[in-house]
Amino acid sequence: MSEREQGVPGVGETAGAGPLMPFIPRQQRRVPSPSDLAHVRRLAPRPRVSPEDRGDLEPTGPVRDQERAKVLLRYARLMATGRPVFCKPSRAELAGTAPRRQGVGADGKVIYPDRESAESAARELEELGARAQRAYVCKRSRRGHYHLTTDLVRERQRELDAFRALAAMPQQRDRRSA
Repeated sequence: MSEREQGVPGVGETAGAGPLMPFIPRQQRRVPSPSDLAHVRRLAPRPRVSPEDRGDLEPTGPVRDQERAKVLLRYARLMATGRPVFCKPSRAELAGTAPRRQGVGADGKVIYPDRESAESAARELEELGARAQRAYVCKRSRRGHYHLTTDLVRERQRELDAFRALAAMPQQRDRRSA
């Protein structure tokens, strides 16, 4: 009897863990590995976007609101392809080997390179009907990028101002009570 037939772990197996994936040389693989895909992506030509060309960029793909998309393209940090960069946790944070630097609510937020860009985007988004927003520095960033969050103080103030304006309007008297 061979070692495999006796139940002794041999090549390609571990005790209790079942068979391991056999080594297949890169040339014989059917499905490309992530490193292969990264190599292909590096070789593919990408359209470059300079800061001067940002003003006339048009959003591509499925976009819900064209005007808001234009604001993001004007102020957000952009990838080489011209799409906005989004904040995401590091591999160590995802694996649990490093503590989460930021709450889960910050994942997927648009990255603004500086506070001025974030505040300008917030003002323009508010003009388009968004809630009051404020810029804050991301704890996850090494070089200090910014995100936008709802400014609850300004939101409450806006609601109070609207309520006071309604209360200050003269009300029509009811004819029956006069």
